[in-house]
Amino acid sequence: MATMDEMQREIVETQEFVRERLGPVTKELTLLREEQQRLAGEVRRALERERETRREEVLRKGGAGRLRARGGKLDGFDLLDLAVMRSLLAAQQARPQDYDPRALRAWEESVAKAMDSVTAGAGDELVPQEEARQLWADVNAETAVASLFETVTMPTNPFDVPLQLGDVNWYPGAANTAPASTDLKTAKQTLTAYELVGMVPWAYELDEDAVIAMMTEVRSTLIRNAAQVLDDVLINADASTTGNVNYDGGTLAASTEGSAHYLVGFDGLVHQPLVDNTAMANNFNAAPSADMFNKLRRMMGKYGLRPSELAFITDVATYIGLQTLDAFQTLDKLGPRATLLTGQLGAVEGVPVIVSEQLQTADADGKVTSGGNSAPAGRLLLVNRTQWRKGFKRELLIETDRDVRKRQNVMVVSMRVAFAERTGSRSAAKHTALHYNVKSPA
Repeated sequence: MATMDEMQREIVETQEFVRERLGPVTKELTLLREEQQRLAGEVRRALERERETRREEVLRKGGAGRLRARGGKLDGFDLLDLAVMRSLLAAQQARPQDYDPRALRAWEESVAKAMDSVTAGAGDELVPQEEARQLWADVNAETAVASLFETVTMPTNPFDVPLQLGDVNWYPGAANTAPASTDLKTAKQTLTAYELVGMVPWAYELDEDAVIAMMTEVRSTLIRNAAQVLDDVLINADASTTGNVNYDGGTLAASTEGSAHYLVGFDGLVHQPLVDNTAMANNFNAAPSADMFNKLRRMMGKYGLRPSELAFITDVATYIGLQTLDAFQTLDKLGPRATLLTGQLGAVEGVPVIVSEQLQTADADGKVTSGGNSAPAGRLLLVNRTQWRKGFKRELLIETDRDVRKRQNVMVVSMRVAFAERTGSRSAAKHTALHYNVKSPA
């Protein structure tokens, strides 16, 4: 039987062996994790820089720039800021007994003067249209996925969009003989708009300087959240309360915080290959490879032919894994061309790769599990952009009211959006394909 000294000596020798053999490996794994975290941060910062550049580009179009108030307490405020201010003022004026009337009058005068300086005598009737145009330009500059698809302004709901006519049959010609005719087939795409609503309450004391200080944060939050939810529903929307691709294993309700918007009423891009036509979804079950892009294009057949009609959409984790591939052209290689599409950080054979924070990592079955993914893995989506349309019956609407019981202002922001694929037969459509269960590189 070994003595205590011999056992202690063996333990020490074993510890030294482990440190000698596994120490470098442990250090490399630690460095790899740190590098992955650094890359993830760089991706997010690059996306933010690209969005800022895109927004400034939108605002510079037309040469006139953004209309801003000149002078007064609201000096520098643009029409959207003033619209929020005017909405707040209207909420306060609805209950004047709660406020010092002198403060209300002073605030009303400040807003009126600022509006006059912005509209330059054009009249208040022009202000609402300008507010909507400017707000929508800002939101679209933030989106990475919504901007990929053609937008239809919907005069009615639902709204039928006529599609191209069928092919004409051709025959050999013969003298003095009428050719056979072709009965042209017609088709339509029906867009049905559904409402998305967000409400934000905040405690408020009528103090003009406090309102002015809040405007920057209110505006940036409004634009960022509107763009995020728009991209989110186009990618992930699923009208099913059970088996939902974003809440698998649980029951999603219209009151479920953080996920209720997936029930908007239509099914989005991920739902198409993962549920509607499962032949277009592939359990990749491997780390990113050079052929993974072309495999999706082969699955799509004729819909995967023209690079100008296609876009890859991936999550941040999968994008980091793609950096190991020579076939993937990264931001530094693309240079200025990387800003052709919002969120584009690379390209493969001329097809842009869009990185979206709204495309989440999922479980091994390609769905996001309600209680948390047990085996998180990435996803790579390929979509033919010509086969989808989005429509708006109502662009962003801002309304403000006052809840006297809680002494809060309540801002309600809403829009009515539609999204539909073109063929009308989702179970057979091949214009959208998905790799799921994409592993992190070893």
